[in-house]
Amino acid sequence: MNERFTWVAPFVAQLTRLANPDDVDRAALAHLRRGLIGAPDYTLARVGWLFRGVHDDEALDAAILAAGLFAWVKGECHQNDGANFGRAFGCNLTDDAKAQREKRFTDLLDTDRTDLPAKLRQAVTLIARDRVGLDWKMLIYDLTRWDRPDRWVQREWARGFWSNPKDETPAEEPAATA
Repeated sequence: MNERFTWVAPFVAQLTRLANPDDVDRAALAHLRRGLIGAPDYTLARVGWLFRGVHDDEALDAAILAAGLFAWVKGECHQNDGANFGRAFGCNLTDDAKAQREKRFTDLLDTDRTDLPAKLRQAVTLIARDRVGLDWKMLIYDLTRWDRPDRWVQREWARGFWSNPKDETPAEEPAATA
């Protein structure tokens, strides 16, 4: 990632703090979840402080969407460095389970930006349920590039989904500190 995205790591760390089981900020997470179905203005009016490091509109839209998805799964989909969305979506699945997800995944890859929040919400729910984790920093970066004519993001996600070995073990979740 480049210098334009120096805000991403602190942003993801802040999201993680909001979902800390010892001190959950339920109100902030609820506002972020509501942002998945409403205008970005709603989210910014309620938890705009979270986005103060984001300086351009394209990155802001990606950050709001990623934050909404993180809140949607209530932080249950932990940060897993290097796991792009396709890799996380296909991780540790049997051949039958992967075949069942394949149509949903190809539909996601063909989705335009306006329908992306609903499709990603469904998919991230499955990733969280599988306890695989996702690289949230990479997701934000990828979302800013979703509409590239060369479809680079979609190719990378497809590569991650179909090349992912089924016997791979998910990254360990960080140990909770008491």
